[in-house]
Amino acid sequence: MSGVFTRQPGKAIYTIFFVLRILIHLPWLLFSFLSPSRRPDRHWSYRQALGRTVVCYASQYSATVELKPPFSLKPGKEKERFVLVAPREEHFYRDILRCDPEIKPTSIGAVWYPEPLSHTSQHPPGRRIFLHLHGGAYILGGGRNADVEFSTSLLVQNSPGSSVFCPEYRLASFPGGRFPAALQDAITAYAYLIHELNIPSSDIILSGDSAGANLALALLRYISDHQGILPAPAAILLWSPWTDMTGEVEDAAKRPAAKVDHVVPELISWAYREFLPGTDTKVPRENPYISANKGAPLATIPMWVQWGSNEVLVEEVEKFISLQARGNEGQDEHMLRTYVIPHAPHDVFVLAPFLGWKKEVAVAAKDAIRFLDDLKP
Repeated sequence: MSGVFTRQPGKAIYTIFFVLRILIHLPWLLFSFLSPSRRPDRHWSYRQALGRTVVCYASQYSATVELKPPFSLKPGKEKERFVLVAPREEHFYRDILRCDPEIKPTSIGAVWYPEPLSHTSQHPPGRRIFLHLHGGAYILGGGRNADVEFSTSLLVQNSPGSSVFCPEYRLASFPGGRFPAALQDAITAYAYLIHELNIPSSDIILSGDSAGANLALALLRYISDHQGILPAPAAILLWSPWTDMTGEVEDAAKRPAAKVDHVVPELISWAYREFLPGTDTKVPRENPYISANKGAPLATIPMWVQWGSNEVLVEEVEKFISLQARGNEGQDEHMLRTYVIPHAPHDVFVLAPFLGWKKEVAVAAKDAIRFLDDLKP
């Protein structure tokens, strides 16, 4: 249930006090961060400490007033790079995708980077297509320039000739966006590449950051559980994956990393409240399509996983890696590679321009592409 600050006059009152709080606290922080010992992590630069503070403020405000991001099915600034993707036939959406009769497949928007692909002849065989699913706790974010231009540029720059396809899946902050809406939309986007553009699955790389990584894992699990509907992609890249939604917000807030990371409790609470399926669906949050750590290892395609050592959810990521490693026993050692950015907070792949981690993320992206290059015969 939404709080009193999500509607007027509560929202206006909260906004006034929130701005006053920033005006009081920020000057002191600007001064105190001059000393490395007073920064969230003493290894951080002044820019990184300040960036984390600003993102924390923005996240806390957005979650408290439930500030919804802009949404449109019109091209906007992306112009010809924006495409409208229609849902596929009913047989593509089975079982878990029909758990809620009110949530049905629908048309979605998507954005190409750096140039649009509209027919098969524009895709030279062997060139990578990244299907990137954006993060934002299933309630924020998008696939447009303002959200993913930096991260998609890293993929394109390090993998010359490649393209990135970013679907704007339904967000739970809007009506009709709770589970399994985003997973339905991920299926729609992947099927579009396979069946509409006839791109070989061997040329497609799944990618996702934060909640988008959660969604990428759910998509991979669906493909694995329903063999014959869609072929498996070549590999998967996971950036700060959200692998478990069974943890309590209060427990995460007590972890030492909560004082360093920018993921605020209010944001997780909002995500749980809006995204998790209703009790009438009989789909608990322990379901592996929601919490990957609760399911069998997805040791079906090569997997590259990145996270920061200062993430509040680092325990869940490390458990996920342990599960995948056990599932990979006896298989090719190149099936799983991890990359940890020392002292980094959550999801710097997308938030690096705001948090001051561009150099570190650029190095991580190079490692991800090397991982993919090593897979080639």
